[in-house]
Amino acid sequence: MWKLKMTKSIQSIPLRLIKHILLWTVFSYCYHSAITLLVKMAADAQPEYPLITALIYGVGFNLLTAHLITKYDKHWPTIASIFIGFVGLIVVPFLLSGKVGLLTLPLLAGILFSLVVSSYIVGLLKVKLSKN
Repeated sequence: MWKLKMTKSIQSIPLRLIKHILLWTVFSYCYHSAITLLVKMAADAQPEYPLITALIYGVGFNLLTAHLITKYDKHWPTIASIFIGFVGLIVVPFLLSGKVGLLTLPLLAGILFSLVVSSYIVGLLKVKLSKN
């Protein structure tokens, strides 16, 4: 009987991983669409430094995104943010438009880094707040 339960839990790990990867992929496309719109909005505002303005908007948006990632992914939120950021900022634009669709390197690195850090910090905050 114990072997049967062990086998079921071992089989559920690959299924759980496949489910997470599929959800992360869909969320990555949505994330790409939102970041593209965010960069266009920052450019339309015609600030003196559009790259810095887009990065500030991106950090604010990544805080909201990190909240959603940690809310819906209880097992691997940091890995999810890395996957979502990589696929949403690099893979999807490259597949849709080629190299032209990618963001500039400083903006890409800043937004990707802030997503991972934000999800890690939000995850820590949620754990600490749930203990209180």
